[in-house]
Amino acid sequence: MNRDRKDNEAETAIRRRMAASRETLLAANRPSPSVLAARKATPSSAGSFIALLVEAPRVTLLLALCISAVVLGPRRTIGVAARSWIAAWLGGTVRNVVRKNL
Repeated sequence: MNRDRKDNEAETAIRRRMAASRETLLAANRPSPSVLAARKATPSSAGSFIALLVEAPRVTLLLALCISAVVLGPRRTIGVAARSWIAAWLGGTVRNVVRKNL
């Protein structure tokens, strides 16, 4: 019985030290208000990445090709890209011919 009491006291002391060290660690890792203000003023990288994709459609195309090469494999990606390119080229050519003739 005496041993159980000592074990409980030791466990309680350890838990108190752990709680105190946790509070100290959380306080040390809490960013200062100036850092929080700077983070809010800086645009996120995800937002700038999306803006880059909107402004540069060829980057979007290259990214889509890379992702499809990983997901589908290079052989299927080349086939899909070739068919898409041919369809786009034919569509653009037909559109230009119709514009010139009208």
